[in-house]
Amino acid sequence: MRRCLAGVIAVAAGAGLAVLPPAPAAAQGSAEEAVSGFESAGALLRRCRENSSFAKNYCFAYLAAVADAARAYRVWTGGGDPCLPAGLTMGRLADIFTAYLVANPSQTESQAASVIVASLQESFPCAAAAPAPVQALAPPSPGPSGDSAPGEVDPAPQQHRQP
Repeated sequence: MRRCLAGVIAVAAGAGLAVLPPAPAAAQGSAEEAVSGFESAGALLRRCRENSSFAKNYCFAYLAAVADAARAYRVWTGGGDPCLPAGLTMGRLADIFTAYLVANPSQTESQAASVIVASLQESFPCAAAAPAPVQALAPPSPGPSGDSAPGEVDPAPQQHRQP
């Protein structure tokens, strides 16, 4: 299921980033920053921390695409983390991603989309559904003729029953 989620997120992230103009040579990441053709978390973090409008737009577009894909995946499957709150802002998304990566520096070379989802899952876990209460079953009452209730198996053999 996580592999499917990663595919959905990667497609959505790519679709979200397709509307951006190509980055100037100085803003493009090196081959070491890319992980299997995707943006690394460390490279995205550097963009999110830059002061240029291009870098901020790139950061926010990437974060928004992944968050939208995670939300859509939850709707499509009817469950799973993260449970994103209404009104979540781009600034808050960037703060969550940044804080997660600072706390987990070993993830800087991981795919940015995967790290974003992990940060959102940690920040916005879904509440576990309360299990349905178990009701004790009362013993069935015999029917009006003393026989077992309809649909119930009579434990006594047939020859011991009176007509």
